[in-house]
Amino acid sequence: MHNTNFPPNMDPHVFSLIAVGIAYVLVGDLNVNEQNSLGNWFELLGQYMLTHAAQQQLMKARIENSNININSKHYKQTGNPFTDNLNGKSNQTQRSEVDFLMDAVKKIQDELENMKKD
Repeated sequence: MHNTNFPPNMDPHVFSLIAVGIAYVLVGDLNVNEQNSLGNWFELLGQYMLTHAAQQQLMKARIENSNININSKHYKQTGNPFTDNLNGKSNQTQRSEVDFLMDAVKKIQDELENMKKD
């Protein structure tokens, strides 16, 4: 059974800042060569974990049959699962949603310009 409480569920900014704090404390007592050696070791540790996780993710996607290569000849000939009509909407019906968002952005830009003038 694995521990599901580590790493802790915390704000990503705080989580990252803790790493910065630890690194800041560590470099204080290390010379340049020691910093370089330890920094490279941590990078290797992280790279190993990322490679391991990526391989697990790939295997899981293959088992679930959700590993899609949108650049393959098969998908170029049969359509793209990310842009085809999967949720009942065609690109044309989505156009009104895009227009709505574009209008909202324009209104925000206009309001910002008015605020700058005031």
